[in-house]
Amino acid sequence: MRDFKRSGPMILMRLTDYETTLLESLVEQFCGLLEADDEQVDHADSFARWQAELSGVDTLDHSDPVIYRLFPDAYADDAEASAEFRRLTQARQRTDRLSQAEVVMSALRDSEAGKHAVQVRVIELDAWLKTLTAVRLSLAVRLGIETTEDAEELDALGEDDPRSYIYRVYEWIAYLTESLLGLD
Repeated sequence: MRDFKRSGPMILMRLTDYETTLLESLVEQFCGLLEADDEQVDHADSFARWQAELSGVDTLDHSDPVIYRLFPDAYADDAEASAEFRRLTQARQRTDRLSQAEVVMSALRDSEAGKHAVQVRVIELDAWLKTLTAVRLSLAVRLGIETTEDAEELDALGEDDPRSYIYRVYEWIAYLTESLLGLD
């Protein structure tokens, strides 16, 4: 990583080709986690989208701890109310998260794998921050980070432990997020 610079309505991030490719891969994996396995809905047709959202069909695997963390139960003591809340809100939340991730993917692709600075429009900074936070949260769940002590244990791992690399990526995303926030 080279630098971050604010230039008018843009934030310019100089990422290496490796960093750009890594971030693209992480965001793509995040999108894959959120995409429905059911038939594709014509998102241009408002009625079809609305009908699909309210159909009550939940295609996400809530046994996956990442999905559960991204879409927790709204009512801890009432499974039926939580299911109804999820039915009414989850499709929209997924659509919003996927739209935000597409903003990030578009900017990363435009950089041509790090040949050019990644251009983050200040007006789209919210989408970047939400996507980076969701990706980082996903990594935290996969790494089992629930407390400060969990993070400290991972930080102390030797380089030969594969979790060490994933933890460094987790920390790098925190750095990206902090750097973007500092330029807002």
